[in-house]
Amino acid sequence: MSTKQTDNTPSRNTENPNEQQVFDGSQEEELGNYCDLFSAKSQIDGQDGGIVTTLLLKGLRDSMFDVAIVVQRKNGYNAEVISAETTKQILASKGSIYHRANTTKKLLELLAQGKKRIAVVCTPCEGAIIRKVQQTLSKDIELTIIGLFCFGAFNPQRLKEEVKTHLGVDLDRAAKTHVKQGKFIVTIENREVSCRIEELIKATDRACGSCGEFVSRLADISVGSAGSKNGYSTVILRSEKGTKLVSELDVQMDAVNKLEIIKLAKLKREQAKKNYIKQQ
Repeated sequence: MSTKQTDNTPSRNTENPNEQQVFDGSQEEELGNYCDLFSAKSQIDGQDGGIVTTLLLKGLRDSMFDVAIVVQRKNGYNAEVISAETTKQILASKGSIYHRANTTKKLLELLAQGKKRIAVVCTPCEGAIIRKVQQTLSKDIELTIIGLFCFGAFNPQRLKEEVKTHLGVDLDRAAKTHVKQGKFIVTIENREVSCRIEELIKATDRACGSCGEFVSRLADISVGSAGSKNGYSTVILRSEKGTKLVSELDVQMDAVNKLEIIKLAKLKREQAKKNYIKQQ
C-alpha cells in the first residue's frame, strides 16, 4: 500500500527525540514524521469507516499484540478504559466518546500483570506520556500506539448539560456521537442533530486548552476524520510497525484533503499558545 501524497509544505528537523528514534519518512511542521497518508473505509460499521476497529482486529489476528487498551462507552454516555483480548471485546468498543481517558494507568496495570505486547488507542496527550513510559521499559516490551486526532475532550457532565441546552436531547440515550467539519453530531432515535463545536465551549476540559497537538504525532498510526469525506478516516503511517499493521488491509481508499488537516493542526497550536499567554 503506497499512497503518499506530496506538496510544497515546508518541512523541518524535529527537536523531539521520540520522533527521531521511533518514526520513519519525512517530517512536516504540522503533521510530524510520516511515511504514508491516505483515506480509508473498512467493511466494519464503526466510527468514520471503522478503521481503528479494523486495525485492532488485524493486529490481534496477526499476533502483533496480545491485548489492546481501548475506551468503551458504559452506562449512558460515560467512558471506561478496558483491556480487550478478544474480537468480541474490540467490536464492543466501536465508536467515539469525547472524554479524557487515563489509558496510561491501564497500561501500567497490564505491565504489572506481565503483559508484553500491548496496543493502545489514545489521544495525543496520552500518547506522549506512554512514549515516556516506554523509554523506561525493557526491550522485550512491544507497544503499538494508534493515536487519534484530537481537538480537545469534554467534561462528561458539562457536555450532557450543554447538549441538552443546545440540541434538546439526552446524550445518555444517543446511539452515536461524532465530530465532523467543526460540528458535534448526535445520532438519536434514527435522526441526527448537531451544533458547532464552539457552542459547547463551556463543556471543554480546561486542561485541553493548553495542548497544541492535534494529529498524534507520537503514534505508530494516527487516525481521524479531518481530511476525509463522510464515512472515511484519514490514516497517517509513522513507523515500520504502523506500516506492517496496515499491510494487506482490506479497505476502500479515497483522496485526502491534506490542507484541511494542516489547517486544523495550526489552529489548535495557535489556540494553545494564546491560552498559555493568557495564563501568564
